[in-house]
Amino acid sequence: MRRRDVNIQPLNDFVLVRPLEAELKTASGLYVPDTARETPSMGVVLAVPSGGAQGLALGERVVYRANAGEEVRSNGEKLLLVQATELLAKYVDADAI
Repeated sequence: MRRRDVNIQPLNDFVLVRPLEAELKTASGLYVPDTARETPSMGVVLAVPSGGAQGLALGERVVYRANAGEEVRSNGEKLLLVQATELLAKYVDADAI
């Protein structure tokens, strides 16, 4: 089982993702109210299926489609089960591209 501090094991082609928080401040230092914040579409991979997910490792930051995934809770934390086909990209070192 390949996972990180959660009690949920994704099956088939799903990946468990912790959504990253929306920005609280703009680049100029202004606070963004809750009603104006965009839903984040980036997160950190917490768990992959036992057979693995091609090209993904635990702890990697990924970008997924807006409104992708099914919301689940683990230890009181809101997480997403995102289908691998809804993952658009992952962050890598510029030297790796």
